Amino acid sequence: MNYAKIRNFDIANGEGVRVSLFVSGCTNSCPGCFNAEEKDFNYGKPYTGETREQIVQMLDNPNISGLSILGGDPLCQDYWGILNLRYLCSYVHTKNKNVWMWTGFKWEDFTKITTNPFLQGAILNLISECDVVIDGPFIQELYSPSLKWRGSSNQRVIDIKKTFEKMGNEIVPYVGIDI
Repeated sequence: MNYAKIRNFDIANGEGVRVSLFVSGCTNSCPGCFNAEEKDFNYGKPYTGETREQIVQMLDNPNISGLSILGGDPLCQDYWGILNLRYLCSYVHTKNKNVWMWTGFKWEDFTKITTNPFLQGAILNLISECDVVIDGPFIQELYSPSLKWRGSSNQRVIDIKKTFEKMGNEIVPYVGIDI
């Protein structure tokens, strides 16, 4: 897995002050994407143990609310990339912080991203480690600069824990302090 950038003290991608990891690679082709260069899986730098440690050190700051994972698309990563992201999410929760993730896939399609059962299981485990997921492709015609944490009105801000409590049959919108 490659990553395009890491932002420390990010206030644009989720509630509070965050560490944001922008992974490289996306199979969606959303016209008007604000991170088009990050669609390339080879863009940026390799995600290594040193990268993980850099992020962990940033997350250890008591002023940081949590981790945001964007891209590219986190759900387009290979098996090892997904496992690395899941490990990072697990670490965030040991610090009593939260995880937000953005994906161009819709909730209804999360189980259809791949036919590989091992990768599919890893993807679902990663999603279950998130607190909030913003789903859906960016649609230029539905763009609105007034939307919080998303670019187009078709994208949803989903409370993952509450949605899983409903067995995934009902999407529960996230109700945060800024929404």
